[in-house]
Amino acid sequence: MKTIAITAALFLLGACATTPPPPTRTVTDVDADAGAVELARGQDLEIALPLNAGTGYAWRLDREAPPAVLSGGSSFVTDARAAGAPVRTVYRYTAVARGKTDLAFTLKRPWEPDAPGDRKVVFHISVR
Repeated sequence: MKTIAITAALFLLGACATTPPPPTRTVTDVDADAGAVELARGQDLEIALPLNAGTGYAWRLDREAPPAVLSGGSSFVTDARAAGAPVRTVYRYTAVARGKTDLAFTLKRPWEPDAPGDRKVVFHISVR
């Protein structure tokens, strides 16, 4: 009888275990406008956007995701090996709940006014 009770308890514990979220999904400017970026709830998203260090250009977040769908929004710039060397601005998010949203970015010098020729990228995010 004890064996059955122990087996049942182990089964219940195993049923309660949660599965870890899928690995972090990393997308780049090449993936922008290429269809929806599919994420599972709890999955992390990194958006890695290229730029050249020391040129004055930076990525600006134009359209933020609703926090009910994606949380986070932190960003950092990777270290350059030399002046003018390629670096990346990386934005990090976590998929919170089911829904769809867009994240839009513009590459420009912050002190210059917006212009029609500014480089823009949009990521279409879908959380399932």
